[in-house]
Amino acid sequence: MTIWQVLGIPPTGDEAEIRRAYAQQLKTHRPDKDPGGYQQLREAFDAAKQQAGSGATPVHLDIRHPSSAPAVEVALPEAKTFYTAEEMQALAHKLVNTEMVGIVAMNGLCIKIASQGSLLQQQQFHQHLAAALSEEQGLTEGLLDRVSGLLGWGIEEYDYSYIIPGPIQYAIQQRLRETEINRAWLQMATEEAHGSLLSKTAIRLLKSDYQQVPFWVRLTPGLPQALLNQAQRFTSYYPEIAERLNPVMLEFLRLKRLMLSWQGIFLLVFWGMAFNSLSRQPDIHHAASITAIVIVIFYLYLSDVLMMGLSGRPRWLSGFFFLDFLLSLAVIQLFFGGIFFAAVVSIPPSGHGPMALVSLLAILVLGIVFWAAWPKDVPFIRKPGITISRIFSSPWKLLEWMSFSWFSAIWTLLYFTLCVAVLSELLKLFK
Repeated sequence: MTIWQVLGIPPTGDEAEIRRAYAQQLKTHRPDKDPGGYQQLREAFDAAKQQAGSGATPVHLDIRHPSSAPAVEVALPEAKTFYTAEEMQALAHKLVNTEMVGIVAMNGLCIKIASQGSLLQQQQFHQHLAAALSEEQGLTEGLLDRVSGLLGWGIEEYDYSYIIPGPIQYAIQQRLRETEINRAWLQMATEEAHGSLLSKTAIRLLKSDYQQVPFWVRLTPGLPQALLNQAQRFTSYYPEIAERLNPVMLEFLRLKRLMLSWQGIFLLVFWGMAFNSLSRQPDIHHAASITAIVIVIFYLYLSDVLMMGLSGRPRWLSGFFFLDFLLSLAVIQLFFGGIFFAAVVSIPPSGHGPMALVSLLAILVLGIVFWAAWPKDVPFIRKPGITISRIFSSPWKLLEWMSFSWFSAIWTLLYFTLCVAVLSELLKLFK
């Protein structure tokens, strides 16, 4: 193809016409859309200007009879090659694996191309380097930011496609995401080797090839929760990791099931010891004590079991919520009303003395407990039931609040004594 065919005009010595043809063809062969066509157009433009400036008479073709005059072939100058594809990939490998060595080599090559190459060659260098980096495993955002800052890519800008084309940008982002996922997977492997016993077991189960969940998973206190925590921790930020985890375990975590927990065991022991202490007091009616035990068991264990069992039957579940609402209102009235009545009765007629102060303090604490236990962002029909459940779960919440430290045992013992004393005064009212 001749230079005039590239420019789309007949041979001419008019530089103005050559420039107009170049500007017209440039709309079709933009450097960011068609680098090869742009390079050919630019070289044809330079050659046509050089011929027009030398004063040589251009050969005119007969447009009506093209075959009557031979076409004048003008060889386009070949662009100098500063690197091969293998050398560019090796440079990207150095940047990712030995960053400082790679940066030194990159700067040297960039300076060489800037001083000896054309604008097109400089642009191609940036694009080729970006494409090579997108193929390197282990590419990080930190390295990409440093390379961008040194070469002026401006990746922090909204659109930098005038330097790096969109497909290469997408490939780079995919490589960065792959690096983050592999790091998260390595972090799981590290915790599997050096974490706590529960954490190790949970990660091994998530990475296992079990076809069904082992029976002992449900019977190990804290293990189901550890499984859930580990799965949510990684898949919430890296959903792609879910493809590497055991689907049976993930499906097991999606459904609510009855499982042992340290909270359930602790509360069973705590309230069991409390009612055992109350059973030894002769002035507490046996029936009242049994009723209190049933109420505690219902709100700590049976309520959740019934809701899980009725989850597939909306009408039955609505009926349960209504009955639970009425029962919870009655329990709140008996519990808080009874304690309030006992505190008021214990105040001496004079209204003074240590007993009056203790009673007033008890009433204040009672109001604070009720306010703290009352849920805020749930339907009103569930608020009474959740309030009672929170009160009966408060011993475990006290341990959690103190981060299970050694002195939490002292406060738990004091809280146990307080609960026994309150229940004792409350149950004496029903003898």
